[in-house]
Amino acid sequence: MFSSMFSIFNPGRELQRLCQRSFHLSACNATLKHPNHKMVRDIKVRKTVQKYAFERINLNMLRKNKIIPPEIQEMAHDELKKHPYDASISRIHKRCTITSRPRGLVTRWRVSRFIFRHESDYNKLSGVLRAKW
Repeated sequence: MFSSMFSIFNPGRELQRLCQRSFHLSACNATLKHPNHKMVRDIKVRKTVQKYAFERINLNMLRKNKIIPPEIQEMAHDELKKHPYDASISRIHKRCTITSRPRGLVTRWRVSRFIFRHESDYNKLSGVLRAKW
């Protein structure tokens, strides 16, 4: 009901970029398959977020708008509750694309600091040259 009423708003590039997975590097002694079950779960959550993003943003706009009557806000809130938990953008956790490590992430390349150092040593990252003196 609400998705057809408010189809003007587009979630934008930032949300789409957050939801998409991309490999910017060659794998250092690792296959490009998913290293563990947590990475598989992360991919599943990202796909769910991308699927429901447009509708969730529109419903949240309706729910948080103070000008709209409270009945419509409640309807939007109830409809938002019907979505899966994994559809919320706060469920996405940034992980290394090669090792699936959740900490020490270099955000621009989406790899952990260990992989970043190894790849930059062998000049496999575009735009990165390790300092040598």
